[in-house]
Amino acid sequence: METIHLTYPETPDLVPSVMVLGFFDGVHTGHQAVIRHAQAQAEQLDVPVTVITFDPHPKQVLSNKPDAVRYITPLQRKLNRIAALGVERCIVITFTKELASLSPQQFVDDYLIDAGAVHVTAGFDYSYGKFGEGTMETLPYHARGRFTTSVVAEQTSGGEKVSSTRIRQLLGAGDVDVASELLGTPYVICGEVIHGDARGRTIGYPTANVVMDASYVMPRLGVYATRVRLQDGRTFDAMTNVGRRPTFYATGDVSIESHLFDFSEDLYGQLIEIEWMHYLRDERAFDGLDSLIAQLKQDETAARAILS
Repeated sequence: METIHLTYPETPDLVPSVMVLGFFDGVHTGHQAVIRHAQAQAEQLDVPVTVITFDPHPKQVLSNKPDAVRYITPLQRKLNRIAALGVERCIVITFTKELASLSPQQFVDDYLIDAGAVHVTAGFDYSYGKFGEGTMETLPYHARGRFTTSVVAEQTSGGEKVSSTRIRQLLGAGDVDVASELLGTPYVICGEVIHGDARGRTIGYPTANVVMDASYVMPRLGVYATRVRLQDGRTFDAMTNVGRRPTFYATGDVSIESHLFDFSEDLYGQLIEIEWMHYLRDERAFDGLDSLIAQLKQDETAARAILS
């Protein structure tokens, strides 16, 4: 996939295409429906598809809070997911306050009409321009007769709208199973393995201590059945704890520790990916090592059964 990065006032080159608009955090099944619709339009018109997306999230810029949004898919993973859907071209526009100040008409003129849009589509709730005053209802007017438009209706699952917000809420509640259904793939985070206190090794459960990119959504504290993908592409079943290790610390920072089954190699310094498959239990303090080890054995049995 050709990827073009622009910062206002830079504008795209003119390439006739069907353009699909959205932030696409997670590239969930609702986003996929929008992109498939664009691909069907492009096939009829015999032009490529261009996805127009943004980075960082508008809320992060307009709220002036660096942690206003936690991402389901940080930029590179989002681009990888979009490319995997067969999109030919993606324009990533750096979201700034200057870009946000453009009128809806100016945004359409600069980034759609002058960029060669022959058809533009987005989800029913997409907005553009200053204060989000441009909507899919106003887009035909702002098109000035230069391109046609279509709107993709709300996508639902379990009677509720499929949305990035809903997926973030599910992850925060530990419901990674339903979150994965809405994403169309397991939720994944990536992080570097660092040295920890090595306590797990002394009790027969060595762990990879992972520094998570702060831009990701943190799943609910607790123990999960997971899969871990290494840099060399190998994947191992695992169980992963997200928490403060209350058995050993009265207070502490949240850490992510994965115990890979049937694995004994050194992972320090590697970037690994964790796929979150199922929530097993809450994190809790134990009255000693024997009770902790007994629980870990139960967790391993449960995780292996789920992942088999």
